[in-house]
Amino acid sequence: MANTETPNTSAKTPKTESAFPGMPSLDPMAMWSQGQQTFHKLMTDALGRWQAFADQYAAIEQQVSTHAQGAVANCAQLAKDAIAYGAQLSAEARKLSIETAKKMGVSV
Repeated sequence: MANTETPNTSAKTPKTESAFPGMPSLDPMAMWSQGQQTFHKLMTDALGRWQAFADQYAAIEQQVSTHAQGAVANCAQLAKDAIAYGAQLSAEARKLSIETAKKMGVSV
């Protein structure tokens, strides 16, 4: 008669000893879990660094915006002053040309 008994496959297999003394045995699930934890920590750290960078960038962007607005205001004030000074010089030139013409005997 043939042996009809099937081997018990549901029993836990014992951990195999490493081929190298003093080295732990290979456990793929533990390595997977450790890899997932390491990846999660890596992503969490990267997200934290990215958030810090974004906060610093926003602060610098605010400073640049404030300085740019100040520079535009200064430029506008300089343009206004230049136009006013040009008008003043033009009026002075007209006044001097009339005075010079009168001194030369031209009647107005």
